[in-house]
Amino acid sequence: MSLRLASRRLLPSGSQFSASPSTLTNSLPISIGTTAQKRSKWSLFKNWGKKPEKEDALAGLDLDDPKIRQQFLDRNMNGKIENNIFQDEIETAVVKDTRDSARKKPENLEQKTRENMAMVVDPDPLGRIRWQRRKVIQMVRKNGRLTKEQRIKMTERQLVHKSPFLATSVKKLMMLSRQISGKSVDDAITQMTWSKKKMAAEIRYYLEEARDLAISHRGMGLGKVNGELYETPKKIQTSEGKWVEVVDPSRMYIAQSWVGRGKWRGKSIDPKGRGRMGLIQHPATSLTILLKEDRTRVREHEERKAKMAAKGPWIHLPNRSVHGQRPYYSW
Repeated sequence: MSLRLASRRLLPSGSQFSASPSTLTNSLPISIGTTAQKRSKWSLFKNWGKKPEKEDALAGLDLDDPKIRQQFLDRNMNGKIENNIFQDEIETAVVKDTRDSARKKPENLEQKTRENMAMVVDPDPLGRIRWQRRKVIQMVRKNGRLTKEQRIKMTERQLVHKSPFLATSVKKLMMLSRQISGKSVDDAITQMTWSKKKMAAEIRYYLEEARDLAISHRGMGLGKVNGELYETPKKIQTSEGKWVEVVDPSRMYIAQSWVGRGKWRGKSIDPKGRGRMGLIQHPATSLTILLKEDRTRVREHEERKAKMAAKGPWIHLPNRSVHGQRPYYSW
């Protein structure tokens, strides 16, 4: 084991060092490492006569060699060097590379083929074949008949639109959600326009966005929708018991509207008396609306009427046997 300390720390205090290194080594009970202390002295003429950094960078380069010259151009292509002797060549090379890249496509770009895209578009071919076989069997059994759900999806539009999380609470946004539920989109936008609530402007924006999306998808799988009007307005009763008149069956209304709680946006300190404090959590809430057409209301109204007609008249005392008769009270 060697002790790495300065030699002056190993001598007794007050003594002068005049012995040779061999004598000092023999007189000490332990061995001293061979590491020497490196000293540096500050000088005013430290960099006197030294070449500048630019000259040092170009000193070891043989710019007459075409390969080295090209490497130097590539290395300094993106940098902005003032008073550079190669500035003209750099600008010419930049313009040439820009034209070449715009003229031809990259060579190493892999083409999209069936074999390359198989792992992405068809990761489980056996499962896909089994699913297709099962669907073909179901289609043959039904003889091409559509279910009620399939027929409704083909003839009636609906749209689910969700807003991002807003800086408000569930309790506050729930009241506005109940206010617009069951109304047409235009009526709901009018309500939010004149509402004094802070989040009314946000809800109005997302209602207009949902309306634009519904208009852009109008006519997809529905045949002729534009200009389709009833000759006489149909007066129907909604599921809430409210009577409305339907003139345009393609008009969108808000069938459902609900809110969702998100993560806390943050916390802040609520200072109180006697050195106490509380925490205020800032909530985040989203709004989701489900838009449907008025033809959905008409269909539901007719289905309720047909169901009531199929039940028959109500009988006060039906002709059936009486069970559970006892000579005393059952409660």
